[in-house]
Amino acid sequence: MHHLSEHPNVVRIKDTYEDPLYVHIVMELCAGGELFDRIVDKGHYSEREAAKLIKTIVGVVEACHSLGVMHRDLKPENFLFLSTHEDAALKATDFGLSVFYKPGRISVID
Repeated sequence: MHHLSEHPNVVRIKDTYEDPLYVHIVMELCAGGELFDRIVDKGHYSEREAAKLIKTIVGVVEACHSLGVMHRDLKPENFLFLSTHEDAALKATDFGLSVFYKPGRISVID
């Protein structure tokens, strides 16, 4: 998450603190809640609205992959809205299962 925190659609890390037991991460406040909850509350999205959200999600995935990061837990619960406004920015979060990988050729075994 730290490597991607300058991306406009990734939740920013504001600071970190460590005590003898834990590492505390202070992140950007996303008061608009999860994409999942918004989908449930709204009931449905128009094709245009859904396309806009998917474009944002694919943009985040592309940014991750360009840095060799694989999120590995993409789901509506891991995308948060910056505010409750209808046109609020959508931001990816929860990179706890993410890994670095070395982009390269994929070989097909016969």
